Amino acid sequence: MKHFCLFLILAFGITACSTPRNAKLATEYPSKSEEKATAKVIGLLKELLEKDYPAPARMERDAHPLQHGLVKAEFIIEPDLPENLKVGIFREAKTYESWIRYSNLSPGKPDIKKDSRGMAIKVMGVKGKKILPDLIDAPTQDFVFMSTQIFVTKDVRGFGNLLGSINRGKLNAGLHFLTHPRLVSLFLKVQIQLPNLTGIEWGSTTPYLLGDGTAVKYAVKPRTPTTETIPGKKDNVSDSYLRERLAANLANDDIYLDFYVQVQKDARKMPIEDPRKLWAQDESPFIKVATIKVLKQIFDTPAQQLYGDNLSFSPWHALPVHRPLGGINRGRRAIYDTMSKFRHDRNEEKMSEPGSWADFKE
Repeated sequence: MKHFCLFLILAFGITACSTPRNAKLATEYPSKSEEKATAKVIGLLKELLEKDYPAPARMERDAHPLQHGLVKAEFIIEPDLPENLKVGIFREAKTYESWIRYSNLSPGKPDIKKDSRGMAIKVMGVKGKKILPDLIDAPTQDFVFMSTQIFVTKDVRGFGNLLGSINRGKLNAGLHFLTHPRLVSLFLKVQIQLPNLTGIEWGSTTPYLLGDGTAVKYAVKPRTPTTETIPGKKDNVSDSYLRERLAANLANDDIYLDFYVQVQKDARKMPIEDPRKLWAQDESPFIKVATIKVLKQIFDTPAQQLYGDNLSFSPWHALPVHRPLGGINRGRRAIYDTMSKFRHDRNEEKMSEPGSWADFKE
């Protein structure tokens, strides 16, 4: 069995065999190489940003720089949740003011092109000490989503190797994908087209604590199916049709989304340390814990766009009972914090957390 596992790892990048047979629920198994791999990723990202945004150009985010819009929403905790889910922000039925930022992973790519999309939620008015020392007293908490429930690499080391190959040019990136067939398959799965930003399912991809001994993944799903379709070649839509559709829809009415948790039930089938592995819903169905009401509004102004660009979101900006889990998340802590400070310092912009909604004028 040992040699078979080694063959799978070398030939296909399969590392499921590394999950301990006696793995425990909500338990992490850190790699010794994580700190070094995280430092490598930070160095590569800084190198990439300096190349893409040479001074004095305004530096954009290293990930999800293309912002469709920043919108006001209410985050409404469900009443009468089961006792085991009444933890942290879900402890009591309450409505929170929130910001939601929608984005594309790739800068400058037309919306019709396949890409990985992002949805980040900043909930305001959240009491209690937070994890990150610089934000320990901030009255906010973040939730970070992608347009998928899986991630393309198992750990930070794998992500660093992928990023390094991309930084070295198309030939090196192509060779990296050629020698990592599972990565190719996953990469293609997370690249999608959308009819709109509020009619798809969003996933946390990585797990989080819910209290002391429970791990969960998050999902956001539309309340009602969308009637809009992905534009065809003859539709002649603009490169920014996702923003335009969101603006048109919110000009007319509120939009309702549902926020779910999926509880880890099996430590091997639903691993903490491998976000490439989908947690099966027949093993553990999603449970609704909150409603998101995206308010009827006009958001598409230069001032509000700039405000959204200046906000920072981190999965680690949370109450300790919602601590991120797994290697990708452990790497994210230093990466997100360092890169946010790097970008704000370069742009000479102040980092701050909002206490409530702000109104913007042209």
